[in-house]
Amino acid sequence: MEKYFFILGRNQVLSRIEIVSFLEARKIKFEELFFEDNYLVLNLEKDFGFNIEEFGGVLKFGKILFSGKNKEFIDYLSKGEIVPSDKFTFSVSGNLDLAEFLKDKFKGEKKKAMLKHGKGQIKFQDGEKIGFVNSEFNFFLKDFKGIIYFGLSTENYDSSEVERRDMGKPVRREALAISPRLSKILINLSGVKKGDLLLDPFCGVGGVLIEAILKGIRVYGVDKDGGAISSARKNFEWVEKEYSPRIKYFLKNMDSGKISGVDFDGVATETPLGILLKKRVNDLEAKKIINKFESFIVIILSRLSQVKKKNARIAITFPVVGRNHVDVGKVCEKSGLEIVYGPIEEKRPDQFISRDILVFK
Repeated sequence: MEKYFFILGRNQVLSRIEIVSFLEARKIKFEELFFEDNYLVLNLEKDFGFNIEEFGGVLKFGKILFSGKNKEFIDYLSKGEIVPSDKFTFSVSGNLDLAEFLKDKFKGEKKKAMLKHGKGQIKFQDGEKIGFVNSEFNFFLKDFKGIIYFGLSTENYDSSEVERRDMGKPVRREALAISPRLSKILINLSGVKKGDLLLDPFCGVGGVLIEAILKGIRVYGVDKDGGAISSARKNFEWVEKEYSPRIKYFLKNMDSGKISGVDFDGVATETPLGILLKKRVNDLEAKKIINKFESFIVIILSRLSQVKKKNARIAITFPVVGRNHVDVGKVCEKSGLEIVYGPIEEKRPDQFISRDILVFK
């Protein structure tokens, strides 16, 4: 087995589960060495052809080149060249204090190496901020319980193409939009792989399904809003023209509670809140909204449990209004489903309406 590190995005818990779900779906054996802050280190049975663009919650990825005690690390650094260049910029993720080891090494090799510090910042869900920087070489350097883990990033997430795709598609619904980042996370949580059939029972204009199509997944979108289905079809035609994916899709204007006749490998969806809240509501009104949603979603989940394959997973969002969450225990009892992961709240500071993300089977 070989060790790999993952630098996770703003919702570290959700990002970790996304990776675990991805590996489990592909039956890739792994051992978690540690998960701390936004750093995850795994022992993996093989190099699985990781592509960072398939993920919504991973910022950087690479192989661990060394793990051991402090003195062993100093010996490791003295043995050979780790950067095949005489002039370069580098950055360190993990323990910045340990960057002195690298600075001393490069200085001794008479290399013109400039340590870059993060001017940009990532704001995590709990409000904490860390610096984030792009450099020619990004090292992972972390001391965890007396063991130093050292690696080099081989893949860095580039949001520019995703943003271009999101902003460039013909139809966008800003108020109801789900981000490509969260779409990818939901797809990975559902456990579907290339060639599988994914259902989105509230597909809207196709945000989740577009990301699935680009992963080589067959998709089936349902929405009771005929205008949304027409818009999704326009977006899919645009995706076919822009990216030429060889994949089939099916869109249907119908009530999701009436889906039948198809066995799905997984479900990934952003559920509708029911009404679009333009301002805060009081606690009593918030509870009414949540109670109404609970009655609605039990019917849908009961239907989905009948049309998905056995053990297929449902990755879904539930609304959180103020401090009011859906009673997940009640939903499980009435729908006959069980929780695999969650609920994991996905929110931003001072946000009145947020999401709980859950995975059922």
